[in-house]
Amino acid sequence: MDDLQKGRILVFLQFALLIALAIFPDSTQVQSWATITGIFLIGIGVIVMFMGFRGLGKSLTANPVPNQDGKLVTTGIYSRVRHPIYTGLLAITLGLVVSSGVWGQILLWIALAMLLTYKLRWEEVMLTAKYKDYAEYKARVPAMFPRLAR
Repeated sequence: MDDLQKGRILVFLQFALLIALAIFPDSTQVQSWATITGIFLIGIGVIVMFMGFRGLGKSLTANPVPNQDGKLVTTGIYSRVRHPIYTGLLAITLGLVVSSGVWGQILLWIALAMLLTYKLRWEEVMLTAKYKDYAEYKARVPAMFPRLAR
């Protein structure tokens, strides 16, 4: 299996988990704190994802295989985390889990987090091979969750 096929399979699995999280039924017993927390997480996730999309510009691709003519982006949100789109996606989906009140969804969220972790590790092997500065960037900037203090 070549890298593009593997990338397509990972993207398919990612979207399958996202769909499962979205269509899982909501509980009728949701607490207001859960709704507020969920909305907050979704809002933060949308902002972080948007900043990630915007920062990548023409280097953006759904497939983890880097664009042939893409550039290594290390500024903006990418100076805080290497994979802000994954960070945003995890925040959005955790917000959905919390606000739905269906705690069984946490298993789907854990599966998504594991898939994204696998995907980013594989992606980083290719990024390290493509960009000579990636190893230094990786040593300096956390993968998905920013450090609280610099």
